[in-house]
Amino acid sequence: MKKVDENNLSVKETENAVAKELTEISADAEVAAASDNKDLSVPEKKTLEIKEADKESEKAPEEKPAKETVDPKTKSIKKKAVISEALDWLRVICIGIIAGVLLVVFVIQRDNVYGDSMSPTLESGDVLFTQKISTYIKKYDRGDIVVLNGQNMEGYNKSEYLIKRIVGLPGETVKIADGNVYIKPMGHSDYYILQENYLPEGVKTTMMDYGTAHGYNEIKLGDNEYFCLGDNRPVSNDSRNLGPFTEDRIVAVAVIRIFPFNMIRTF
Repeated sequence: MKKVDENNLSVKETENAVAKELTEISADAEVAAASDNKDLSVPEKKTLEIKEADKESEKAPEEKPAKETVDPKTKSIKKKAVISEALDWLRVICIGIIAGVLLVVFVIQRDNVYGDSMSPTLESGDVLFTQKISTYIKKYDRGDIVVLNGQNMEGYNKSEYLIKRIVGLPGETVKIADGNVYIKPMGHSDYYILQENYLPEGVKTTMMDYGTAHGYNEIKLGDNEYFCLGDNRPVSNDSRNLGPFTEDRIVAVAVIRIFPFNMIRTF
């Protein structure tokens, strides 16, 4: 019995050993299968990722921003804008030039002083700006310094303009006597001495023989005549010698002396 039991034990042990061995083999097989599955699945995933990467790389050039292109319409609009701006500037420049020319021709001009007939108020070499507006409205005041055209006047043989001061107005009677200028207003019977504060103290206004012979020492002015004298009375060739100036001979009225710079002043 003991032997049988041992045999039975031996058989059982053998069965258990076989069963254990089969279990181990089964476990190994599962591990191997799992390992195989894992090995197989990884390459497939990598392959998919690579393919997807390839697809993305293929698509990448399409997704890159294309080189900038300018719409012909936009380009045309920009070109028109540039041309329009250039034309605007050209228009402004042309208007400025035309305005400057018109200003110089019809409104204001630059005049140079030559000679000493207006000294000390104006000296030879002075530069003036003169206005022409008064010549259009024919309005002048006593004391205005004016530019005069003396061409073809008896006693004047130069082509240069004269610059003098108005002392007698249309309709007045001007008389020069005793070193003074006397004015009899239109419609009055009495003379008054003209106060000339612009003259240096002690300066006398005297007549010239030629002018006295022509009656310029006492003259009634016409409706468009002005009696004009230079401030430097001893040397000035003016209405005392040339007679009155008609208003059409008045070219401009002095506004400002701009040179010398340290002597700038308005009139």
